[in-house]
Amino acid sequence: ARMADMMLTGRVYSATDGVVHGFTQYLTEAGGALDKAMELGARVATNAPLTNFAVLQALPMIAEANPQTGLLMESLMATVAQSDQEAKTRIRAFLDHKTAKVRPT
Repeated sequence: ARMADMMLTGRVYSATDGVVHGFTQYLTEAGGALDKAMELGARVATNAPLTNFAVLQALPMIAEANPQTGLLMESLMATVAQSDQEAKTRIRAFLDHKTAKVRPT
């Protein structure tokens, strides 16, 4: 409804309102967007490549699929992910408590 309102009436939201209404997840000081984007990009780049692929490519398709097809796709993606050597290494490190704890940012 908000998108239709914006498109039909020309309504404009401030950056703060955009965060409040879920249009974006991050709010920076004026001129800080590029630094924040680079910070986020660097963080994403530390993920296993297969993880990024699954999140960006497979999950949206799974969400749009009928339940039976979605479950099959999810199982196939899990199998592929678990066979990746980097994934195995990261899972082993997690199970051996050798990874950093995830903390709120």
